[in-house]
Amino acid sequence: MKVLKYLLMTVMAALPGLSFGQDAGQQSFFELYKLEIILALIVLICVVVVSAMFILLMALKAVLRLKRAEMGIVEEEKELIPAKEGEEQVGFWRKFWNRMNASVPVSKEHEVATSHEYDGIRELDNKLPPWWLYGFYISIVFAVVYLINYEVLGTGPTQEEEFQTEMIQAEEDLKAYLASLDNLVDESNVTLSIESADLDAGKAIYEQNCSVCHAADGGGGVGPNFTDKYWLHGGDMPSIFKTIKYGVPSKGMIAWETQLSPKKMQQVASYIYMMEGQPADNPKEPQGELIERSNEGLESEGDPTSNPDYVDDKADLEEGECC
Repeated sequence: MKVLKYLLMTVMAALPGLSFGQDAGQQSFFELYKLEIILALIVLICVVVVSAMFILLMALKAVLRLKRAEMGIVEEEKELIPAKEGEEQVGFWRKFWNRMNASVPVSKEHEVATSHEYDGIRELDNKLPPWWLYGFYISIVFAVVYLINYEVLGTGPTQEEEFQTEMIQAEEDLKAYLASLDNLVDESNVTLSIESADLDAGKAIYEQNCSVCHAADGGGGVGPNFTDKYWLHGGDMPSIFKTIKYGVPSKGMIAWETQLSPKKMQQVASYIYMMEGQPADNPKEPQGELIERSNEGLESEGDPTSNPDYVDDKADLEEGECC
């Protein structure tokens, strides 16, 4: 019984842990398989109890045998599976196999033979083997439990509900996978994004973190002007991304790689890239090297004007929608 006690204590200590370490919005392992876990525990407890009772009975039987021996009573020990005719020299497992199959010896086949015979082959009327019957009975019990669980009590999800749950989980997994791809962006593979969602996000990041030094309209202040064609550290997407990522400590610009994800740095870099040529209220004097963007060069950087599906977002910038 101590084994059962320790087993129950272990299970009760482990169950609360099944709900820890889960992400928000996701079911814990225990919540997802609550019924199955409870049924498994019940079966496990039943097996342990039956095993303990069997061991206890065998111990009592041994004690009783010793008592009878002390009293001088000698009993012929009976086999666990009594031998039938022709099984005197057969071992336990072979007798067990014979019982589970309920096979009729060849010498007694005439007792189960039918009148059907063809080409010397006789049809026998054997009973169904016990292993098959036990499996059939177990399937009936399982069907009753299944019916009550899914159709009567409704505690188990239907196939459609399981499908919808798995589809929702698949969408979440896909979003997580795409987010992981966004984090693989660096200065060697970054491209210009002209998606309105990315430009809006870049604008929000710029206004929160960059406008103090570069002005809200990009005209410059402590930092350089983004609306002209002059760039101190390069005006293509990889250069702008690299400047944001590593910063320019000698000029007082911090590195943003510890505060912004690669995706966010791409968004704000795309927004800054689109500022060139936009009007500014008080533009700062040009600084750095003059960089003329050609169509060929811009196309390799993901220039929106080279995209056949391009919608003139730059014109929207001029109207003040994105800055």
